[in-house]
Amino acid sequence: MRRLLYFVAIVAMLAIPASTAFADAPDAQVEQIPDGWWLLGELWWTPDYGDTAFDVWAPFERVDAYMWRPSTLGGWPLTQAPIMGTWWATLPGSDYRRMSYAEDYFYADMFGGYYAEFMLPRDEVWFPCSYPLKWKCNYEFAPGVVEWHSPATQPFEAGLYWPWLDYDLAANPMDTVGPVEVWLFGESGFTWIIEFEITGYYWKWTDIN
Repeated sequence: MRRLLYFVAIVAMLAIPASTAFADAPDAQVEQIPDGWWLLGELWWTPDYGDTAFDVWAPFERVDAYMWRPSTLGGWPLTQAPIMGTWWATLPGSDYRRMSYAEDYFYADMFGGYYAEFMLPRDEVWFPCSYPLKWKCNYEFAPGVVEWHSPATQPFEAGLYWPWLDYDLAANPMDTVGPVEVWLFGESGFTWIIEFEITGYYWKWTDIN
């Protein structure tokens, strides 16, 4: 009977959306860490792992990593200021996506340090300009009346460029950024919120072949 109760409790906890679980942790300690400019497709890992100032979890505590895009309906949401002169789409927040899996680290070490590592996914959920040749950061108000936007950073392979026939500064202002956060959420309630200002992403010929 006890095992059945444990099983039901675990299933109920897993059924709660991540955003609700975070919202229902009033005693959680939260620390926001601005982590600078990033490109989707870059490999990210937990900052300052091994520094005793950041070993904040209990020894062998369960820790999970979630990624989401905060809402920009009320303006720029991060504590780190956006790059001067940039633009971002006005969008609601995304769902939380779990970024820690069975093959990754799940627990803090014996000193309370936690390490996570994964590639920032190249997904249109995180950045409004989408995949190659599916740009979604331009706005057409009327036929032929377009507000042009493009990624602030464009590390393309040789021969690739912003794919508009009228390739010029007007069509390629290189101004679009986007906010993303990774939440490291521990059983004890301590949460790191790591902030990323996404300025673009890596893409190559194989993405459109």
